[in-house]
Amino acid sequence: MKDGYKVFDADAHVVYPADLWSRFLDKKYVDRVGTKQPFNDFDHYNPTTVDGRHTHHPTMLYGQFQKLMEWTADDIVAKYGELMTKGFTGERVAKALTVDGVDMAVIYGPEFDMWSDFLDPEMQAAMARAYNRWGQEMRESSNNRVHISSPVPIFDVSRAVEEITYAYEHLGARSFWTRPNTYRGRNLGDSYYDPIWEVLQDLDCAFGTHEFMGLKGVSYGHDRYTSFTEWHTAVHQMEGMGACLSMIVHGVFERFPRLRVAYMESGCGWLPSWLHRIDEHLELAGPEFPDLTMNATEYFQRNCWISSECEDKFVSDVVRWLGNDHIVYESDFPHPDSKYPHTVEHFLGMDVINAEDKRKILWDNAIDLYRFSPEFMPPELLEQTAVPTV
Repeated sequence: MKDGYKVFDADAHVVYPADLWSRFLDKKYVDRVGTKQPFNDFDHYNPTTVDGRHTHHPTMLYGQFQKLMEWTADDIVAKYGELMTKGFTGERVAKALTVDGVDMAVIYGPEFDMWSDFLDPEMQAAMARAYNRWGQEMRESSNNRVHISSPVPIFDVSRAVEEITYAYEHLGARSFWTRPNTYRGRNLGDSYYDPIWEVLQDLDCAFGTHEFMGLKGVSYGHDRYTSFTEWHTAVHQMEGMGACLSMIVHGVFERFPRLRVAYMESGCGWLPSWLHRIDEHLELAGPEFPDLTMNATEYFQRNCWISSECEDKFVSDVVRWLGNDHIVYESDFPHPDSKYPHTVEHFLGMDVINAEDKRKILWDNAIDLYRFSPEFMPPELLEQTAVPTV
């Protein structure tokens, strides 16, 4: 809590334990995952390999952008203390977030390891299950303060549905996500993914998209930029916009009217203009998508959420044009551009939205998006929170 506001961090991250895959993968897959640091001048970061191949793109590979920012190992330890020296365990992450005023959080990851286009579907599904086992440990050790959004292995839709169901029934996963990129030539609006939306709707679980610059695969800018500045400026927003467009016009929300989807870490100021542009094109060329019964703005206001970082003053434009009901808050903890431990302070200090907007964005809207049942809420917060049932 901060200055009387409860805070739900709808999109946070961690530094993963070195033994994440070796400890949680089924034994038959463990030998396929390793680490390799090809540069001698950045030895504290050893990125993951799968089948001997790096999962990061060369532009940001092996900590190169951290070097550019002069974000050293000493800097990280100075800022995050025992989190870095002893590990980002559930109880430590919950304690660290409390310093910032955050009461509970949802972690998005893994950023790269299970998404590279050279992975086979079986391995991707195995990595999803391993990550979800780790996520169960995080949630339980944090007393429900730190949840994960469970990664959906979308290379094979049947495996994806199987892993969603397993994670929900056996590992306590109540939120799911994937990267917004195209895979095997498919956008997220492709009807191939309908079984995923069906099971998520039936389970009443939120789904999110989240970009992370640097995938060794297809993402916006991978083939046109070679600098961190260019790629990182563009990729999060462009991929979020692309996923939103595809899912709306190809009827995902028409076919699955109770599906809840959030577009994370893509900024938010673009949203009103983007929805207006989609609406204009649907009006102009409506016969292309004859099954839609609503316009893009209406679908978004019913089914979708957008996240705001702590200094994004363009959140006021979203409130002005779309209302304050479908915006959630994110800290981006503990990435280099996060303002931790002052993210909530910065957000509360913005004068472009009022106190009621801030209250809803910091807490109520995330409660509405995720809709965790009582057994998945921190006990001390449960009695203060009305969890939506519809």
